[in-house]
Amino acid sequence: MDTTKVLLILISLAILLQSLELVDASVEDECKIVTAADPNVDYKFCVTSLQADPRSGSADAKELAIIAANLTVANATSTLSKIEKLLGDSKIDSATKGLLNQCSSFYKDVVTAASGAIKAISSGSMGDAKKQLTEASDNPQDCDDLLFEAGKNYLLKKEDNDCTNLASIAQNIVAKLQ
Repeated sequence: MDTTKVLLILISLAILLQSLELVDASVEDECKIVTAADPNVDYKFCVTSLQADPRSGSADAKELAIIAANLTVANATSTLSKIEKLLGDSKIDSATKGLLNQCSSFYKDVVTAASGAIKAISSGSMGDAKKQLTEASDNPQDCDDLLFEAGKNYLLKKEDNDCTNLASIAQNIVAKLQ
């Protein structure tokens, strides 16, 4: 192999590695913006969550907002499954089941709002998307507050926090795009 080919391969490899660093920086940059706007969102959580989706490696801000909204839908759907399991648990008292039914309603609203936000982002309606993502980030907190008042927030604490944070990530990226 001649020197020119080796040099060309090395240059190509260097460019590829540099572009991968820039893509990662995009997720990191968006997360810096998000955590500056909302100090309740943990930077590492933001980066890890977005990078969990393989599309984030080449995504722009709009695509990252869609990814975060999709993660919100996935989290809310998973939480609805957990709530259903808790509702079927004979060890859970009827008062707590009533609270969980309210939380189920909140999470169904999250799925609806975040799904609507995805459509709004895709069509460029950032104002509508922001409004829907605000709802999506508030509803899990409403569930957490409801359970906290009854001394039962340990049942969904992580799910409530994660869903609120995922929706907040999407909301803050969308706010930047307005």
